[in-house]
Amino acid sequence: MDDKVFRQIQRGDKAAFARLVQRFQKPLFVYLGRMGLEQGLAEEVAQETFVRVWQSAARFDPTRSAFSTWIFTIARRLAINELERASRRYEQSEQLADQEYDSTFSVQHADPASLAPPDVLQQSEQQQQLWQALQALSVQDRSLLALAYLNELEFSAIAEIEQIPVGTVKSRLHRIRGELKTYLTRNGYEP
Repeated sequence: MDDKVFRQIQRGDKAAFARLVQRFQKPLFVYLGRMGLEQGLAEEVAQETFVRVWQSAARFDPTRSAFSTWIFTIARRLAINELERASRRYEQSEQLADQEYDSTFSVQHADPASLAPPDVLQQSEQQQQLWQALQALSVQDRSLLALAYLNELEFSAIAEIEQIPVGTVKSRLHRIRGELKTYLTRNGYEP
């Protein structure tokens, strides 16, 4: 991001901030989605990220890190917090479900006429398998993998966001990709 634009944001220029949001909105949504956040929650986390950027703009020091590194660091922390909260809620709801079975629950069968063609259905199943494989990763591994697939971030920026050495980024990515491949192969994934 251009230093002139950021200086304008630091002075409270809302038009410059709108350009910043426009520039980073899509990469943030992609990152948050790959982290495993549902669309609505990803939108909330992205919005909170931008709010924090606006509130903290005067304190950002471009000599310490790149702006993209700073914004993704904020988004990463917020996403991890949300995922950990969601995990605790899920564990609590699982415990409640184990304690009490709701006999009024019934499965609604889809109307056969509304089913997708076989190739669309297969693609949907593959996406579901991939989603499950990603969910099997730790939150930190999902974050690293999601950052690695953002075109605008180099390994050095990812290392700074994740607060690990560049060599660790590379070795963890290699391990994570291997784990995903093993998980998908074991579960019959066919690209």
